[in-house]
Amino acid sequence: MKIIIPARKGSKGLPFKNRQLFQYTSDIVPKEFYDLVWVTTDDHKIMEYAGDYPFNIIDRPTDLAEDDTSIRDVMTHAISNIKADPDEPIVMLYLTYPERTWSHIEEAVELFIEYYDMGLCDSLLCRKEIKSHPYLYMYERGVDGMFGEQVVQHDEYRRQTYPPCFEISHYISIFTPASINRLNRNLYSKDTIFFSVPDVIDVDTKFDLNQFYGRN
Repeated sequence: MKIIIPARKGSKGLPFKNRQLFQYTSDIVPKEFYDLVWVTTDDHKIMEYAGDYPFNIIDRPTDLAEDDTSIRDVMTHAISNIKADPDEPIVMLYLTYPERTWSHIEEAVELFIEYYDMGLCDSLLCRKEIKSHPYLYMYERGVDGMFGEQVVQHDEYRRQTYPPCFEISHYISIFTPASINRLNRNLYSKDTIFFSVPDVIDVDTKFDLNQFYGRN
């Protein structure tokens, strides 16, 4: 197993977000796993933080640290810089989930290995309960967006007949070097299994960060 932490310098929603959140993910990693952790970053301050543990560091090119850079491209570059077997689990941990636990990571890895070894999946992502159903959502249409068009075309009127759905979460993402090219830009495919996680905070704004601080 290898662990990759993506931690670019830039962030639109919350400036230097990854600097503020780095410790929360790093501190849950047991010391015996430090040599399996790789931090891919373009931020020299985060490189200093990573070196304190010490974790391995991948100096990420600036063209892979843009707002529109896909995480698949970042992971592909990271994998090319580490020694990993084709079928070795790669665990990606976004720093934006400061409430994540090591026990959840262990459970997700165990589940992934079970399904992957049987040839039943190529990756793992997380799922959480939805607050409202996709059948209730509309695209804005017409002048001033005053009209609407269903996001999912249907004619159901009883919520009890809506098909079960869930929201994806990048709380934990697992794949292999052999499978990453089969994944989309958000690191999943039709052969991805989804690991259930609680409704944890995903920090993208100052409000999210303050909400997290309020819980702790």
